[in-house]
Amino acid sequence: MERDGMFRLVAGCSNRAFGMGCRTEVSDARPRRPRVFISLLAIALLACALAPRTVEADEPPVLRVAGETGETLKWTVSGTRNTYRLSTKGPGIQFSIIVVGRTYTPPAVPGATITYRVKAAYNESVWSNAVSIEYPSSEEPPEEGEPPSEEEPPEEPTGAGVGRPKYRLDAATYFDPFGIPLYVPWLENHVSGVLAYPSFGDRYVKVRPTVSYHDPSTEGFSPLNAANIERYILKVKRDAGVGYAGPFVDDVNWSVGYRDGGQSRTLEPEKHELATLLAAIRAAEPNAEIEINSQYHDIWPLMKAHDPDVERALRLVDVVTKEFGVGPSAGISTAQDYLEFTHYVDALHAKGIQTVLTGDYHNNNVPTMEYNLATYFLINNGDDFVSGVNQTPLNWWSGFNVNLGEALGPRERSASGVWTRRFSRGVVYTVEPGASTQTIALGRRLHSAEWGSVESITLAPRQGAVLVE
Repeated sequence: MERDGMFRLVAGCSNRAFGMGCRTEVSDARPRRPRVFISLLAIALLACALAPRTVEADEPPVLRVAGETGETLKWTVSGTRNTYRLSTKGPGIQFSIIVVGRTYTPPAVPGATITYRVKAAYNESVWSNAVSIEYPSSEEPPEEGEPPSEEEPPEEPTGAGVGRPKYRLDAATYFDPFGIPLYVPWLENHVSGVLAYPSFGDRYVKVRPTVSYHDPSTEGFSPLNAANIERYILKVKRDAGVGYAGPFVDDVNWSVGYRDGGQSRTLEPEKHELATLLAAIRAAEPNAEIEINSQYHDIWPLMKAHDPDVERALRLVDVVTKEFGVGPSAGISTAQDYLEFTHYVDALHAKGIQTVLTGDYHNNNVPTMEYNLATYFLINNGDDFVSGVNQTPLNWWSGFNVNLGEALGPRERSASGVWTRRFSRGVVYTVEPGASTQTIALGRRLHSAEWGSVESITLAPRQGAVLVE
């Protein structure tokens, strides 16, 4: 059988057609097969059409300093996405951030000259021209002959008072770009405490009270025998030496059903060993602020049963974290459970222990944050903390800025499942799980970060409102 032959393509151009086109001849001794030729030609043309083309970068934006105080950056359009990368350089500072839009006011760095450049994100342009802002020193010397003014009392720290949230920052890796001197003023104005991860987190200890994260179950300290407890204590001592307020002991879970899935099962359950670990921390660092993360549904039944290991542990710790707050992932899904949670916090307060209501990182949205914040105000005694998920200077929920003033009394619950607490400058409401949707007349116009300015509000079960004058 004769095999199919290969076509030979002969291309040539006449002088008359030079530069404008070519003729293609096909030579073969056997009968021609035009269908095969057309198919090959089509494939070749398709390959040319699909070949990647070089995309030229757009013209870079033109950057300038604007604004009444000369500290706002503005730039011209570049690229197609209205998204830009802003470069910041200064003494001990070098980083870049993403900005949506064409204007940005960077935080001031007193006494420093900072240089900025911008380009369209996703490599749609090259860098712009550079502009610099010279920030004045925060302390201006008095004029000659003018007596120095009396020192003003410091402002009340962020979070002071029952009606003002104490925000606890979880400075995980998402926050690393902001762990620089440029953002120290922001931290001082918005954050009351920091959960940090050594050794990168060492930079926060001089800015705000900072606890150091260590998980005995996932960081190689399990099972909690004497040798592993001693190794854990070495971490705590190292952190205390650089200025941490104390350790954050994660995964302090008392019952087998709540234990971390990857840890050793040699000593299960490790209730006694967990209490021994906390006692060793207290012995090594008597003045440390010890914080533990224990699941509410795990520890609360043991507290009510007067479990000796749990009672021993709670005599040693200062703060207990409520992971997920009261968000959907917390599993507080009935009216009775919500009531029990308030009793749990009251019991901790009675022992001199404070709480942290964290955000729900599986449900990072405004309704969950407002419900969590409203619940925080129901239980807060002035020393508790609240936090959100991935909050930064560029992604900050304004609800955490609220100041309701002083509490006018304790929380109250109506027969319809509406929880209320009144303050000198506002009020908070929650509707407990399982209740019916409630419409509440406020009697005046109040403002909420979620609901805006309202005179009445309708809340579904597991919703909350923080309302301020």
